[in-house]
Amino acid sequence: PPPAPQIHQLTFDLWHACATSMTSGIKPDPSLQSAFKDRVRPDVVFKPPTYHTKWEGRDEFMLLMECVSEVFGPSFKYHRQFLSPSGHDWTLEFSASIAGDGKCVVDGVDMVALDDDGKIKEFKVLARPPNAVGRLKDEMMKKVPPRLAVLKGKQMLGL
Repeated sequence: PPPAPQIHQLTFDLWHACATSMTSGIKPDPSLQSAFKDRVRPDVVFKPPTYHTKWEGRDEFMLLMECVSEVFGPSFKYHRQFLSPSGHDWTLEFSASIAGDGKCVVDGVDMVALDDDGKIKEFKVLARPPNAVGRLKDEMMKKVPPRLAVLKGKQMLGL
């Protein structure tokens, strides 16, 4: 198949650079995060494996990516990756240890949909086994609520 359009490839490359940076354990480069955030639609829909409801919004999406990166840390690895010929759709297979203990490993896929401008419009995560997904939810619940409260407060104040 022909290569993905350049703008879709830019988003793909920025996602990988940002994911690698965020899971490295070192504070991510703010300019890299900003460049990636610009490739995410303000109304992005995130569908996690740990909740039945979806999350909406770019700031919420970035917050969740930051939290899950901390939970997975450097154990996070992508394996097989499939991109549609148009570059609009990606499926990225991954594995990671929950909370870095090496005892509980999650396997999953990120299913990503881009709009015509190459911005992420939907990000769906499917994961297994159930015990690892449950542990992921437990670890995320330690991180997300306090940060989400701060984010919502800032949004209410227009900051």
